[in-house]
Amino acid sequence: MKERILLILILFCFQRLSASLPDSLVKFNDLVFKNEVEKSAFKKKSLKDTTNIIHYFLTPFDKEKGFDPVIADKKINDCISVLQKEIHSKTEIKRIKIIYDHVHKAFLKVYKLKNSFSDIFENGEYNCVSASALYAIIFSRLNVPYQIMETPQHVYLVAYPKTHKILIETTSPEKGYYQFNNNYVEKYVKNLYLSKLITKEEYESNTATTLFNKHYFSSENISLMQLAGLQYSNYGFYDLEDKKYELAISEIKKAYYLNPCEKHKYLLKSALTYQVSNNNYDNLQQISDLSILCRFNNFKDDELSNEMIRNEFIRVIQTQLIKNSDYTKFDTSYSVITSSISDTVLKNEIDFAYHYELSRIGYQNFQPSEYEIKHLLAAYTVNPRHADLQSIILSYFSRVMEKISDPSVILSLMKDYTNKFNFLNDNTQFNNVKSNCFLELSYQNFSINNISKGESYLKEFEKLIEDNEIVKPAQFYVEKAYSVAAGFYYKQGNYPKAKQFIKTGLLYAPDSFSLKQRLNQF
Repeated sequence: MKERILLILILFCFQRLSASLPDSLVKFNDLVFKNEVEKSAFKKKSLKDTTNIIHYFLTPFDKEKGFDPVIADKKINDCISVLQKEIHSKTEIKRIKIIYDHVHKAFLKVYKLKNSFSDIFENGEYNCVSASALYAIIFSRLNVPYQIMETPQHVYLVAYPKTHKILIETTSPEKGYYQFNNNYVEKYVKNLYLSKLITKEEYESNTATTLFNKHYFSSENISLMQLAGLQYSNYGFYDLEDKKYELAISEIKKAYYLNPCEKHKYLLKSALTYQVSNNNYDNLQQISDLSILCRFNNFKDDELSNEMIRNEFIRVIQTQLIKNSDYTKFDTSYSVITSSISDTVLKNEIDFAYHYELSRIGYQNFQPSEYEIKHLLAAYTVNPRHADLQSIILSYFSRVMEKISDPSVILSLMKDYTNKFNFLNDNTQFNNVKSNCFLELSYQNFSINNISKGESYLKEFEKLIEDNEIVKPAQFYVEKAYSVAAGFYYKQGNYPKAKQFIKTGLLYAPDSFSLKQRLNQF
């Protein structure tokens, strides 16, 4: 039922056509080809050069290989040779009748809705798109002016559009061509007026021919290349009806690549949105589909918001990274998706999610420091206030510290961390460790009579506490540092200074029994 609703919605929204859109929603690398002939034709695509146009049309929808283009080209040229003789010295109107009848008898045997250009040469089956393509190619080679006209449900030709305006209805072998005489034109225009489809002013101020051309030929005028795109969109419809969604999307991409009209744009978006919402991202083709939707987002499409793209990337994370631990595929998916996003806010959100998840799982799996810091730093650069990320950074720092006993090495590492993650400057847990390192280094330097360095570390400790009142150094380190400092000056006979060190130590460790005893000794 859902699939049928999708198809109905697409058909309903195709009633309006518009001019080609100069964007790059679909790129050559997004296309999947059935054979090398098709791939080569698309690679050489040019709206001006239609030399290889037959190669686009000869790609069938239901099999890999279509009718041989060389043989098809020969059949058409044989037909041209015959027609050139038959229409020589004939009037333009007579030429069209001869061409129409000969082509229908030579090529078109059975009308079939689901059809490709290749079927014309294989079994004589045709529809309005494939037959119009055949007539257009033959008209081109005979130098007959023509236009390809498209309505919401049909395609036809108009020969000599600037003069005789002869309509070529390819699906009707009995009455497939019409020339509109003056009587028909005048009656048609008068009916427009009587039906109030045009105003009295418009009716009286324009010639019948002008109004006829404006209202009768109001269909969209398309090129032969755009007609090839329509054949591919037909293929997409055939596959949608058969619920072959991946195949349908592949054909619709090619339709849009050849003819980037509003109709194909909407068809592509509808098919991709449906397919993406029902896949599990277990293959990279599905990621390619998502990347095209990202390009829709670049054009500020309301239906493809940042939130929608972000939620889809979360699904990618769940499938590829968390469920399957496929890091290679996940990295590729991330690169494909981010390369298709231009919105800075959305790109940052995707970047954060990517690096945060890899750092989180990397922490759990004890990944090397180089790997872990790279992803932590990348995520932090995007969102330094993220609480869970800060928690991982602190936990990782603590894990690294467990393996280090030298306080000078720890302080050096802490300096490096604060340069990368500046929230640590105000983090109490982090500064507690730093304060203990200052105290331990002071103790060590006093113990080896390096008094200036010992006092310098004590001053750094005291400045740290002054700037961060909630920092709580370990009582053990306070006792060691201030006791050894007091001991040094006591031995020097400088009792006031020794006593002051004990009193200062008690400011930071007021419950220290050891420091209280030493103070009592004075």
